[in-house]
Amino acid sequence: MEVKKDGDRFHFLHESSKDSASPVVKCLIDGVDAKFHTVNDPEGNQLARWQLISKELEFVESQLKLAIARIETAERNIYIDRRDEEGVLIKSLVDSAIVGYVKCFNQTKGRKVKLEVRELFDKYQEKSLRQHHIKVKELRDSYIAHAGISENEGSHMIACFDEKPPLGQSKEVVIAHAIFCMPQVDFLKDTLKLVKYVSKKHLEKYQEKLNNYCQKLIDDPRKYGVEKVFKAST
Repeated sequence: MEVKKDGDRFHFLHESSKDSASPVVKCLIDGVDAKFHTVNDPEGNQLARWQLISKELEFVESQLKLAIARIETAERNIYIDRRDEEGVLIKSLVDSAIVGYVKCFNQTKGRKVKLEVRELFDKYQEKSLRQHHIKVKELRDSYIAHAGISENEGSHMIACFDEKPPLGQSKEVVIAHAIFCMPQVDFLKDTLKLVKYVSKKHLEKYQEKLNNYCQKLIDDPRKYGVEKVFKAST
């Protein structure tokens, strides 16, 4: 028996579409109803929470790929400004990706699991990746999630002289200028490389635990309440 990730052939419907923690009420495999049982024991619940980190990293990787592709295929200059829809989309993708990545390393009451830097990065062999991880976290902490000191945002008060102002407006103008700057595309590519590495290392460790847990259910289905589900395979 294989341990499958949801989202490929498997689709689960919840009691409430507004509450991800609500009970699963239906299992579909290739669009067809299938027998299922929600296993509820401490080890299984803990392993299931690790899958939230896997899913988060998958989203982060996809968001970075989309952002990089849009930047590299742009046929004009993109501005990080509310009037530039492409700039709004790219900023949203990058901000969400950075927040999502760092979120995987933060302890929370909901997930109760998190990635550990010391377990992922050897201080010698993965030094460059560890250094970039620190840069990504600083970007999140100083700019995206908090209003710290960052080269990615700035503000200036500027006095201008407008030779041809609109009718009824003064030639003497004072503007409160604020600007956001996107990380360079090379930084985003390095971040994508980092995310792929972290995801691979996490899955290597996680998959082994999943396989061991799966074997326990196969060996003793009655203990976990899945004997009626697995009976279909006998």
